[in-house]
Amino acid sequence: GLLAAGVAHDINNPIGFVASNLEELQAYMPKIRRVIALQDKLLESVDAASSLLAELEAYREQVEFDHILEDLDILVQESLEGSERVSKIVKNLRVFSRVDDARYEPADINECLESTINITANELRYKAVVHRDYGNLPAVFCYPQQLNQVFMNLLINAAHAIEERGEVRVRTWPQGDSVMISISDTGCGIPREVQEKIFEPFFTTKEPGKGTGLGLSITYDIIARHQGEISLDSQPGRGTTFTIRLPIQGEMASHG
Repeated sequence: GLLAAGVAHDINNPIGFVASNLEELQAYMPKIRRVIALQDKLLESVDAASSLLAELEAYREQVEFDHILEDLDILVQESLEGSERVSKIVKNLRVFSRVDDARYEPADINECLESTINITANELRYKAVVHRDYGNLPAVFCYPQQLNQVFMNLLINAAHAIEERGEVRVRTWPQGDSVMISISDTGCGIPREVQEKIFEPFFTTKEPGKGTGLGLSITYDIIARHQGEISLDSQPGRGTTFTIRLPIQGEMASHG
């Protein structure tokens, strides 16, 4: 979270002045065009035999000046769209990390999930279509930053479980005095013999170098600290669903 907040802050300043400069350039373009149009009119009255005029026309053709003018608008527009996308990533990083606001407080679980889906988009986009089915939830007393870590672990695991192309489904619904969250994938599933070990520290089904075996252990710990529960239902070859229950009014004081 600290790293995410630091990166967001460091990116925000340079991207801010890049976007500002591009907007200035966009505003200059009609004025530059007007000056060129007036110069062209003036040149029409110059003796066509002038060697300077011939040199100018030859150079304009050589560098495809008319094409450059047309292209400038597109280049500036695409650059502005790019800087806007970076700004959105920075905003998502800030929402995700919530370092400035790492308090035990009421939070919108659907918003937490959405910002985490955006943050993990790079892991997910090449592997899966993400389906969202958000219920109408009450605010949940929690540490939002810690829950974002839980959701990120589960979403990245879902992406890693899918070999080529699949689906990830994120669902939320209220249930009594709790909020329920399920994250499902159509991946390879978890073998039955290791399902009971899945939340143990350092246990991993991933190949060497791909996982530390700490993600689900941390996830389990965070949910337990929130006095919630996490369970899994996995069918080898068909996929896995992790289901989380979070009490709406948890008591964290005794858990530090």
